[in-house]
Amino acid sequence: MERRNAEGYHDPTAYGGMRMAEQKAEKETVRMVYKNGRMELYIHEFFPCRLAVARKVFPLIRRFAKDEDKEKLKQFLRIKAREHSGKVRAFSEKADSLMAKSEEWHFYRRKAREEQIIYNQCVKNLKLLEGRKE
Repeated sequence: MERRNAEGYHDPTAYGGMRMAEQKAEKETVRMVYKNGRMELYIHEFFPCRLAVARKVFPLIRRFAKDEDKEKLKQFLRIKAREHSGKVRAFSEKADSLMAKSEEWHFYRRKAREEQIIYNQCVKNLKLLEGRKE
């Protein structure tokens, strides 16, 4: 895609729009088609989601999404959970190796807590996707 239009004039708006459209074509989605419409959720941008949102979205996904989309989402959440679990462990170990209550120690403890929150979201999202109570 060029930055110039068919007449040769510089057209950054069209160029930017086409680049964004091309990027969206590559994104993994969960598609739900139901009686009154459809919904697409970009997996990498939307998940893991907070519990309040998950309680609304996952019943729809279980009911209206195709099995391959559900499986794709499960795999993504499992990978994310493993990834964030490893980060929690790494940040906690780094904090444990530092002098307690130092500035660095607080930094790594905070990073470990942030990663723990994301890990918990992944686990709860997986439970709701599978239809289990969290």
